[in-house]
Amino acid sequence: MAQSKSLRFLLRLAGKQRRKLILSCLCSAASAVFALIPFVIVYRMAEGLLHPQADVSAVRQLILVACIAVLLRFALMGASTMLAHTAAFHVLYDLRVRLIEKLGKLPLGFFSTQHSGRLNKVIADDVERIESFIAHHLPDLTASIIAPLLTTAYLFAVDWRLGIAALLPIPAAFAVQGLMSAHGRRSDDMQRMHDLSETMNGAIVEFVHAMPVIKSFNQTVHSFARYRHSVESYASLWTQIARKKTPLYTLFLLLLESGLLFIMPAGVWLYGQGAITLSVLLLFLLLGVGLTAPLRQISTLGHMMQNNLEGVRRIEAVLSEEEQSVPTRSEANSPQRFDIDFRQVRFAYGEREVLKGIDLTAEHGKVTAFVGPSGAGKSTAAQLIARFFDPAAGEIRLGGFDIRSIPPEHLMDLLSFVFQDVPIVSDSVAANLRMGKEGASESDMIDAAQAAQAHDFISALPEGYNTRIGEGGVPLSGGERQRLAIARAILKNAPVLILDEAFAFADAENEAKIQDALSRLLHGKTVVVIAHRLSTIMDADRIVVFDDGQAAGIGTHDELLHSCPLYAGMWQAHRDAGEWSLEGKEESDV
Repeated sequence: MAQSKSLRFLLRLAGKQRRKLILSCLCSAASAVFALIPFVIVYRMAEGLLHPQADVSAVRQLILVACIAVLLRFALMGASTMLAHTAAFHVLYDLRVRLIEKLGKLPLGFFSTQHSGRLNKVIADDVERIESFIAHHLPDLTASIIAPLLTTAYLFAVDWRLGIAALLPIPAAFAVQGLMSAHGRRSDDMQRMHDLSETMNGAIVEFVHAMPVIKSFNQTVHSFARYRHSVESYASLWTQIARKKTPLYTLFLLLLESGLLFIMPAGVWLYGQGAITLSVLLLFLLLGVGLTAPLRQISTLGHMMQNNLEGVRRIEAVLSEEEQSVPTRSEANSPQRFDIDFRQVRFAYGEREVLKGIDLTAEHGKVTAFVGPSGAGKSTAAQLIARFFDPAAGEIRLGGFDIRSIPPEHLMDLLSFVFQDVPIVSDSVAANLRMGKEGASESDMIDAAQAAQAHDFISALPEGYNTRIGEGGVPLSGGERQRLAIARAILKNAPVLILDEAFAFADAENEAKIQDALSRLLHGKTVVVIAHRLSTIMDADRIVVFDDGQAAGIGTHDELLHSCPLYAGMWQAHRDAGEWSLEGKEESDV
């Protein structure tokens, strides 16, 4: 059922280039016809030359016809290939555009739940396999059907007895092929292979990113357990599949190649009886034995099709993901104030409920900090503001409007983010900064970089703001990447700013400078700060303490020290950690 659905989807994709593909298949079929003609001419030449009164001029004409047929065969094959590949590349282009547009409409949280290996495989590998179906399978399948049908018809017209002999192994070969296909449909080998391929793709990306750590500790590929395990699992599965299919596939090939065992005895006997001529025997030895070659190609195409259909199913899965709801023009709202209100917000990752009826307000023009133990729900709450996900229950309001009633592109214009894990695009520093505000002037960009304490290290780069960074460019330290992200947020100048561990990689000196710059630049904005170092949010206007998906306390630093035992304990632990030293630890042990 799943395969038939995927096949229909694949045929709909191919149908968008219907004319080119029909013409390609017609050219492929005609090429198969012209491929048969030289064999027929060899038969006619043999008859003519073996005749006591051979007509040499007629043989020369046959040779000319054979040469023309060969030229036409390859010309038609080339035309078929060109048309099919042109159609395939158009389909692949359209499909990749659909996938990218789809990804742009999905909630940001979708990407946090998908490892990069899966999406990379779907967009690159699975889409690329469709090219083989459109550009090769369709025209090749046409030729593989036409060629044996024409050959069989012609052989039966020449001698029906040897025609039957040539066909004898084919039913048995098809029976074996049926067993292989039935086994393939029952097993989940193809699905497991694609799953492992996704895992391996993700592990390769992680391995490459972890290369500095691996090299610094003088490790090898064998030390990266996830990568090693994924490669070994993938290889092991292929070995298992090969072992299971080898006996039946070997029998299938033996049957297809056994035509000579039936044609030769029957042909020699009929020739000895005077029932056929030597030229007829020669024709069947040439064409009859090769009759099964297209059938072997059909079998190969069938296996490749199973692989393609599993990839198509995964493409369909991405395309069918639920998109982020977008309000209609009449329902769309544009807030003028930027208070953020959580009203009985609940959210779960699968069966695990992370937020359990949160009520809180982040006031416009003030700094609200989210703190709490790891896994308490503070980062999830911040992500819900940006609609990484939508609440399972309750609502989040921005300026009095449910954020789901604000068009996503407008909501993104109102928000700026600085995360601990900073995304850097493989482009110039300037291009990375202007992601926050397209068309920003150079002076505005430099002002933002100076405010984020990033201007000095940018100026020291080989080409300054035009230096290419990110993958394939100049690598930046964690602190430099974070300051670049802060500069990008400052340049965007959105009314709502979300900082998630924004100072995690900053040293003490730069942290003080950045905080000083932000304190001046955040005036009039709604600021939500997520922090583990409580010293960074002591002066926040309001602190929300998260515990097991609920707000365990809301207030200022001083208020929470007296009213919230959890916060008081966290503050004490923070102070103890700041006072800890190796020397003190050794003295206490003594």
